[in-house]
Amino acid sequence: MAKAKTKKITIDDLKITIDDLKTTIDDLAVATSGGFKAADKKIDNLAAEMTEGFKKQEKLIDEKIDDLAAMTKRGFDKTASKEDLEVVRQDLEVVKNDVHFLKSDVQDIKEKVDNIKKLTLQQHGFQIKKLENKVGYIE
Repeated sequence: MAKAKTKKITIDDLKITIDDLKTTIDDLAVATSGGFKAADKKIDNLAAEMTEGFKKQEKLIDEKIDDLAAMTKRGFDKTASKEDLEVVRQDLEVVKNDVHFLKSDVQDIKEKVDNIKKLTLQQHGFQIKKLENKVGYIE
């Protein structure tokens, strides 16, 4: 069997390896730092844009709320108040009473006309019959 070759590692070899690792870690730290700075900058830009967007939306919402409040006020301005409805109710009661009296008066007039008709026929029935006969004779 062949003997395996072994290499002896010296302290200088370890020092070189450690120095290489340190350089690699430093390079990685610089590269990563630049990446994080770029990410931080993007995050800051995004935060600024979102803040601006939220302010615009808040302004639009405030305007819409103001418009809605104005429309609601205009709607209520055109709505009758309780006092207005009470006046209308009182007027309606007066009209209702007047209609009741008018019905009663019309009924009285109707009865009087019927009475006049009966009286006229009673008082002048004979004369009317006589005139009818004369007209019939003339025809």
